[in-house]
Amino acid sequence: MPLAAFGAIHLDTIAHADRRILRETSTPAALAVRPGGVATNVARALARLDCRIALAGRLGHEAEADGLLVQLTAEGVETGAIRRSDLPSGRYLALHDPDGTLAAAVVDARITETLEPGALLPLTEAQAAAGCWFLDANLPQPLLVELAEATGERRLTADAVSRAKAARLAPILPRLDLLFCNRVEAAALLGRDEDPDGEQQEDGGAEAANALVEAGVKAVVMTRGAAPVLLATHAGIDEISLTARDGAAAPPPRIVDVTGAGDALIAGTLAGLEHGLPLAQAVAAGMRAAALTLECAGAVAEALDWPAIAPTN
Repeated sequence: MPLAAFGAIHLDTIAHADRRILRETSTPAALAVRPGGVATNVARALARLDCRIALAGRLGHEAEADGLLVQLTAEGVETGAIRRSDLPSGRYLALHDPDGTLAAAVVDARITETLEPGALLPLTEAQAAAGCWFLDANLPQPLLVELAEATGERRLTADAVSRAKAARLAPILPRLDLLFCNRVEAAALLGRDEDPDGEQQEDGGAEAANALVEAGVKAVVMTRGAAPVLLATHAGIDEISLTARDGAAAPPPRIVDVTGAGDALIAGTLAGLEHGLPLAQAVAAGMRAAALTLECAGAVAEALDWPAIAPTN
C-alpha cells in the first residue's frame, strides 16, 4: 500500500569544512547542493526501501526546482501533489565541521511557512490510496490540523522537526499513531522549559515520552543523541539500541555527516511497518538506516535499501 508524505521540500547546500568552522572568517570547504527538507528526505529514503511514496509540498519556479522534480521522479517518488509557487523555493544551508557535526545551519522556509489550509488539497490518487500519512512540523499548524482531520482511518505519523516548530503538533497529538521527536522537542510539545541539551531530564526523557503517550499519542520514538532510542506506548517504555540485522550489538557509526539521520530513522521505521514488522523491530530497522546515513555525505545514503536494514530473523 502506498504512503504519503506532507511537508518541506528544500534545496540543500551542505558545506563540509576541512577545519573547524570559526566566526568572522571564511573557512575552506567542499559544497554540495542536494534535495532536502524533512518530508523530502523521508520520501526519498522510503523509495529506496521498496515503498511507494507520494510527496506533497510546494516549490518555486526556478530551474533548480525543475531539476529537483526530475530527480525525485527518477528516484521513484510520486510528485503529482507538489504545488508550484511564485515564492522562492525553500533553501537550507548547513555548515559541518570535519568530524561531521553540525556547526551551524540556516533555512529559508517561507514557501512552506505560508501554506494555508486547502493548499495541499484535493488529494491525488496516490495520496488517497495511501494507508499511512507522514506530516512534518515545518507545515503551519492550521494545515497540520486540516490534514490530521482528513486522515480518516489511515495511520498518521509525524516528526516534530525542531524545538521551534514542535509545538505546532500539539492540537493533533490525540490523533497521532506515531510521533518522532528528540528530548528537547518533546519538552516544547509539552510546554516545558527545558535545557537545549536535554541535561535537565535526569530520566533520559522517559517521563516526557510517557507524558506524550498520556496526551494521546499511541507511540513515541524519542532520539537521545548517541544513547538508545526510547519507544513509548501505553504498554510501557523500551530502550532500543543499534543492532546488526541478526540482532547482535552493532558498533557505533563513524560519523561523516549528521544531515538526514533522523529522517532516515523515520523512513526505516515506516518502511519496517509497511513490510510487516512489529513496531520495535521497525524502529530497530530505522536505526540501521540512520547509521548508514551518518556514515555518508548527504541526507540519503547510496547504500540504503531494504535488504541492508531488514532483520534476518
